[in-house]
Amino acid sequence: MKKAVVIGAGQTGRGYLVRFLFEKNYDITLIDKNERLIDYLQEDKAFCIHFYSKDRTPLYVHGLKAYLSYSTEAKQAIHDADIIFTSVGEQNLGDVAKQIQEGIAGREDKVVMLTAENGINPGKVLTNHLKDLGVKENFTVSMTAVFCSTVALDKTRLDILSMNEYYFPFDADALDEIDFEGAVPIHDFEKFLKRKIYTYNCLAGLISYCGYIKDYEVYGDAANDPDIAEMMDILLEDLNPALQDYFQITKEDQEEFAQRAMRKMKNKDILDFNVKNGRAAKRKLGPTERIMSPMKILKEHDKDTRIMEFVAAAALVYWEELQGNGSEPVLTKSPIETFCDINGLSVDDAMVKRVEKYYELIKANRHNICMKELVYSVE
Repeated sequence: MKKAVVIGAGQTGRGYLVRFLFEKNYDITLIDKNERLIDYLQEDKAFCIHFYSKDRTPLYVHGLKAYLSYSTEAKQAIHDADIIFTSVGEQNLGDVAKQIQEGIAGREDKVVMLTAENGINPGKVLTNHLKDLGVKENFTVSMTAVFCSTVALDKTRLDILSMNEYYFPFDADALDEIDFEGAVPIHDFEKFLKRKIYTYNCLAGLISYCGYIKDYEVYGDAANDPDIAEMMDILLEDLNPALQDYFQITKEDQEEFAQRAMRKMKNKDILDFNVKNGRAAKRKLGPTERIMSPMKILKEHDKDTRIMEFVAAAALVYWEELQGNGSEPVLTKSPIETFCDINGLSVDDAMVKRVEKYYELIKANRHNICMKELVYSVE
């Protein structure tokens, strides 16, 4: 029996990655820093994955092992693993690298790792952290991109509610094959991840942040709001041809990629939440992320950037209102000054001025937002 370790036992780790491993009869170990989560996993040794559309029987996942990060048992599991997955957030890969370094010390065979993180090239990030720690070149880091929505099932300890999704793209330049159903080899995976972030994640940012300021709790309700839906359609009229040129792909390929994203996001069977999808606003407002990068590409192609500037302002309102709560740090400067610091911009930049104006308009109309009206009120 092959041994797999998943570092990060959150919703994607245990609700998505574990599904593939369990169905291929891997010996599975989950590792996480959350003591309560590990206690539950050690006590129950099982949980159930339910599916949004009830289009398949719930999957009863059992026989798991679970250990706290940096524990003796976790180090041993990493040492013995045939493959190591990460699902912790790209910003946490430095800590993961330390765990892996300690675990694989003394191994002579090649260690296979696979990241399941949002980011431009999380595999490279993990590789660089490992090299900085002095890990020898006896490892391979591949990547996957997660297109599956998962949420913790309310009123249960560990159960997951998930899409019945079997699309598992992986970095074929680093790993020849992986024996998962739905595994699709992708070359130039960094380009693939950028395209996902600039399309899927861009639309997700619009829905979650604008849904939040329009007082929607549920993500699917926000995606189907006529005002938000119209803004997505208008955005794609400019964004699709810009991305088609940027990535040198066909019109049909990019439009189908975007429409697949739209179909998923508007599916009301998928229960997800705007606060969850908007979390870590600081990272998502960064220069390589889902708001700023598409905005730059639109500008480079002489397209209208106002919708994305409005989304940036909505993200700042989200951050300001939720600061100090979970993954949203307390602001030490004004939202606009913070936005400039994150992106290396001047407060006098024309784009920043428009974001500031949108921020003020959102605050002035906080519980009566008409996105289309506000977006086109600014020149």
